[in-house]
Amino acid sequence: MKLKYKWFLPALMVSLQWNLSLSAQADVSTFLKLSRDPSAQRTFTNRVVESVKNWSAQNSPVSAAQLEDTRLAFNFLPRNPILRQKLAEMLESQLNTGLSPQETELIQTELLNLEPRNEALRLALSKLLYSKHGKASPAQIKHSHTLINDAFNLWDEQKYDAALRLFRQAQLSESSEFAVLLAMHLRDRGQIAEARSILEKQSAAPDYLNMRQGMLKRMQRAENSLKGAPSESEKTAAQLELGQIQAAESAWKNLPDSDLKHWLKAKLLEKQARYHEAAVQYQGYYRMKWGKAFPDLMPVVYKVQLEDLNSLDLVALKFRSSPDLIRQVNEGLDQDWLETYRMVVVPMPRHGFSWPTVGYVSSHFGYRLHPIRATWRLHEGVDIETLPGIAASAASSGQVIQSAYDKECGNMIRMQHAPQLQTVYCHGEKLLVPKGKAVSMGQALMITGNTGASASNHLHFAVRWQGQYTDPMDWL
Repeated sequence: MKLKYKWFLPALMVSLQWNLSLSAQADVSTFLKLSRDPSAQRTFTNRVVESVKNWSAQNSPVSAAQLEDTRLAFNFLPRNPILRQKLAEMLESQLNTGLSPQETELIQTELLNLEPRNEALRLALSKLLYSKHGKASPAQIKHSHTLINDAFNLWDEQKYDAALRLFRQAQLSESSEFAVLLAMHLRDRGQIAEARSILEKQSAAPDYLNMRQGMLKRMQRAENSLKGAPSESEKTAAQLELGQIQAAESAWKNLPDSDLKHWLKAKLLEKQARYHEAAVQYQGYYRMKWGKAFPDLMPVVYKVQLEDLNSLDLVALKFRSSPDLIRQVNEGLDQDWLETYRMVVVPMPRHGFSWPTVGYVSSHFGYRLHPIRATWRLHEGVDIETLPGIAASAASSGQVIQSAYDKECGNMIRMQHAPQLQTVYCHGEKLLVPKGKAVSMGQALMITGNTGASASNHLHFAVRWQGQYTDPMDWL
């Protein structure tokens, strides 16, 4: 999906001092005003609800302004059925035969976030998975996905050379998507010439979200910066962009304490797959630079996943946030794309529940297509990666109706908050409250862990509403 706003760069990219365009500044200003002023929020969302009703009755084409307003109102009232339905209709109206497979996939994935149980969407996305890599056969695509999955796991274990071998083996001649993945990881290991060559060889293919050209430009600007007389922070940023990890770490030590120093440290750790440490630095950066300015927003650190399709717009929708605001709080983020398995700070409006633990989000709610088995499975909540010993707390006041072990959920707590509203907390190392106990919002329920069907220390948090699991982001 093409975003409404255009963005411009300062003369020196690696200075990390980014300016928003006037239209984007207005969008962020409106978002912030609505987040801090309940009365203005009610007035705005009521107006949008009436507007979308009229739009639907008139059966007229959707304007960019209508889509932006509806998306903004939905961010604050995601449980409003009218806003959800009309936003889905507006997105669906953008589907046309002139879109590339990747652009079609993005819109349909955004629709699936709004309509997670829509089987027709899942069928359409299944077909797209095996048609967006040129003439490669389904068997070749499945094999490539197997290699990529293993490569990501090796990268997380800091076995970089072994991971790069698998990323190379996964390449398909007409797959720009897989080429970008390989180039990204080569760049982060300082192999710039090969990364550039791979991206340039894909020049004849459609450049989804302008990601290939964007990566090439960022590398070129970083190289140009190092040839000049950069400041210590500019030098550190450029070295990180080019995968010069040891040099960047050395330069970072000379920086004075500041929010930017936290940001650069987070990037340094992230590029070494030290995600927990990076998340702590990202939160420290946000508190120092944006905490006082945006007290009504919840900053969430997210590790972008393959199913996010590299799309900032899709990630913003999943968190009920603003793409423009995400750009503003992430240093150097001026584009429409995000890198897979890299982190982004997402300020999101609050929807009533408190955040249940401390960590970074690694997986969202919703149906996910297994690219190897070609099957769909509902992920019933959100996964928050935590360190051992971190507690999970009640998202809202209520009564514990289950405190026990489950073979899938591990040590788990289930709470009742209203006649048809429950929350579920899974994979705990130790349960702290018994069945039948009344607890308050924020009270500790368990120590997070890795029990049951789990591969890491994390909290699986789920919300069950009217007998069905629903997106926790609509409640948090």
